Amino acid sequence: MKRITLSAATLVALLSVTPEIVAQSTESTQQTSIVAQNDNKKMSLSLQDAINYALEHNRKLKNASLEVQKAEMQRWQTIAQMLPQIDGNFQYTNMFNQEMDLMGQKMKMNPYGQMTFQASAGVSVQGIIGAQMQRMAKEMQEINVQKSQQETKYQVESTYTTILALEQTVRLLETNVENLEKLKSMTENAVKAGVAEKNDADQISIQVASIKSSVNSTKRSIEALYNALILNIGADSDAEITLTQNFEDLVNDGTILELTNSNLDLNQNLDYQMLTKSSEITDKQKQMAVAAFFPTVGVALQNTHKHYFTDGMNFDMTPTNTFVATLSVPIFSSGKRTCAVKEAKIAQIEQVNTVEDTEIGLKIQEKQLKYNLTSAYENYTVQKENIKVMSSVFNSYGEKFKYGRASSMDVTNSSMNLTTAQTNYVNSVLEMVNANIELKKLLNK
Repeated sequence: MKRITLSAATLVALLSVTPEIVAQSTESTQQTSIVAQNDNKKMSLSLQDAINYALEHNRKLKNASLEVQKAEMQRWQTIAQMLPQIDGNFQYTNMFNQEMDLMGQKMKMNPYGQMTFQASAGVSVQGIIGAQMQRMAKEMQEINVQKSQQETKYQVESTYTTILALEQTVRLLETNVENLEKLKSMTENAVKAGVAEKNDADQISIQVASIKSSVNSTKRSIEALYNALILNIGADSDAEITLTQNFEDLVNDGTILELTNSNLDLNQNLDYQMLTKSSEITDKQKQMAVAAFFPTVGVALQNTHKHYFTDGMNFDMTPTNTFVATLSVPIFSSGKRTCAVKEAKIAQIEQVNTVEDTEIGLKIQEKQLKYNLTSAYENYTVQKENIKVMSSVFNSYGEKFKYGRASSMDVTNSSMNLTTAQTNYVNSVLEMVNANIELKKLLNK
């Protein structure tokens, strides 16, 4: 293969666009508060801004909070059933002047109106336990709100950081395209001068086309992620979001592994809290089944007043005031209540097994997630060093190319290898960030 000799000026022009990770990043911007434009559709968001906005506007979070209110209303409905109930009733009766024969005495049945007020209350052990269960159900919904907040927070963080990573990848690829196109132009000129093969220029063209395709594909992925971010934070569908942080903000070598020193507190884990509360409800369900054997007490006070709309003989035996006390005692149910108690006890044992299994699973998960984060960090350090090596190789081939000791394809391949190393670095950072997110979720940090 023929060698190409380039001038020093040409080589400098080529190497001046080396796609190194630090040189390619866009202009660094500091974290800012949410900036709303005139139409309130354009927002500039730091990661924390995005999280805060989501915690306030995410619609699933709003629904989770409404479920707490619903649970509170259900609790009070259960309590109210055991509190005094007052009802009023008015009734008009007309018998069309019919007469009643009472021991030979004719009595005309005049039309009348009857007004009744009744106050009643009933208390049962099942009702009391039911109110306690409704309180626990409300507490479960409160935990669910926290869990929804956590999931929303980490979903926003994951989407935000993925966008930054893909945008960095696009910059890397576009820089590589610029390098290859310049090399292609110089190679084509060399072909015309008869000092290079046409095949060299063709191979560069194929690589350029392949990279451009990757750029377009990555940009479409970024667009989809922006749409996902809009949905996650609860913004309008036509909102335009600008991320104010850059890719380098994701990396802090000094704090990456700090989370691996934290230990799992089961009582702080939201899934475990939810399971514990579910166990308490299961216990109350057993108590509810046992309470079916207990009596129910009720009282009622009724005041009744009749008003006749015509004069004449009237007949009324309805007492004005009535007091009724009831005691309902369950006697025999053909084993129904006994079976309900046994079923509740079985459910209780199942719940204990589930709790123990979950405890073991969470502790194993803790070990795995810490391992994942440590491995991701180790891969990150390797990829970071690999960039330095590939940059050195690229510069070396460029120097050899200058003096005709390397072909254009040697320079092209080394440029591609450098880009691959940079892309692997970006992916390693993203992997490390996601591993950190998963561990934070488990530890509820």
